[in-house]
Amino acid sequence: MTARAGSWRRGRGFESGAGVLGVLEGFGVIGVVIFVGFLLGRLDILGDTGQQALARLIFYAATPALLFTTIAESPIDRTFSSALLATGGTALFLGVVFALLSRFVFKRSTGVAVIGGWAVSYVNIGNLGLPIAAYVLQDVGYVAPVLMFQLVVLAPIGIAVLDAQGAKAGTAWWRKLLKILGNPLLIGSAAGVACSATGYRPPTVLYEPISLIAGISVPAALIVFGFSLRNGWKIPPRDAHAELGLVMLFKLILHPFLAWLVGGPLLGYSGLDLFAIVLTSALPTAQNVYIYALRYQRGTALARDAVFLTTFTSIAVIIGVAMLLG
Repeated sequence: MTARAGSWRRGRGFESGAGVLGVLEGFGVIGVVIFVGFLLGRLDILGDTGQQALARLIFYAATPALLFTTIAESPIDRTFSSALLATGGTALFLGVVFALLSRFVFKRSTGVAVIGGWAVSYVNIGNLGLPIAAYVLQDVGYVAPVLMFQLVVLAPIGIAVLDAQGAKAGTAWWRKLLKILGNPLLIGSAAGVACSATGYRPPTVLYEPISLIAGISVPAALIVFGFSLRNGWKIPPRDAHAELGLVMLFKLILHPFLAWLVGGPLLGYSGLDLFAIVLTSALPTAQNVYIYALRYQRGTALARDAVFLTTFTSIAVIIGVAMLLG
C-alpha cells in the first residue's frame, strides 16, 4: 500500500541534525514562557487568585476563540484524513483504556478518570507541536488535523462527561443537555466547523477581535502552568506513583508505538508522512489538560504532574524519533 499524501501536505524534508535542533528549539520556546509564569508566581505579581482568573479567561474566552479561528481557517476534509486513524484513533483508544483503568483499578472518581484519559491522549500540539512542525517538518499543515481532532472530538467528549457529572442530582435531562451544549469550548468548535464546511467568513470587524483574543490562549496556558510551579515541584505522594508511571508509559511509549504501527504497517504511510504521525503522537501532555482540571476542580494534581513529567521526559523520546525516522 502506498503512502497517502491526501490532505496532509508534504514538507521539504530535512537533515537529521536540523531535525534534532528543531526539537530543542521547540522545547526552548515553551520553556521560556513557562519560566515567565513561574517568576510571576514567585514574585506574587498576580496575587492569590491570579491563577484561577487566568484559567477562567483561557477557558471562557481565549480557547473558544482559538478553536473557532483554527477550525474555520482549515479545510474540513483535513480533519478526516486517513492519517487520523493513526494519530487521533490511537489517542482516543488509549484515553478510553486509561480512563477505565483509573476508574475501576485505581478507584478514582469519574471526573479524575476523564482528566487521566486526557493526560495520555491530549498532546501538546498547539504550544509545542506547531513550533516543532515548523522547525522539523517545515510544514505546520501536518499538525492541523491532530489539533482539530482534539478540539472537535477529544475535548467535547471529556467536557460532556464532566458537565454531566457536575449537574445536580435530579436535574432534568434537557437541563443537563443545555449545560453541555452551552460549554464555550463546544460552541467555539461547532462555530468553526460550520464556517469551515460552508466557507463562510465573518466580517473583519468581528473576525479580527476574535483572532486577537485567540492569541491569548497558548501563552496564557503556559504562564498558568509555570505559575503552578511557583512553590517548586514536589514529588507526588507514593500512592500516585503507579498512576503517574502508567500515564508516562501510555503517553510516551504506547501512543507513538501504536501510531507507528497503524500509520506504517497498516495504512502504508512512509517517509516524512510516517515521521509526522509518530512525532505528533510522541508530544507530551498538553497544558490545556491542566486548565480543564482547574476549571472543573478534578484531578488537578494528576494533570499538573502529568504535564510536568511528560514535557521534560518527552525531549529524549522525540529526539529518538527524529533520529530513527527523520
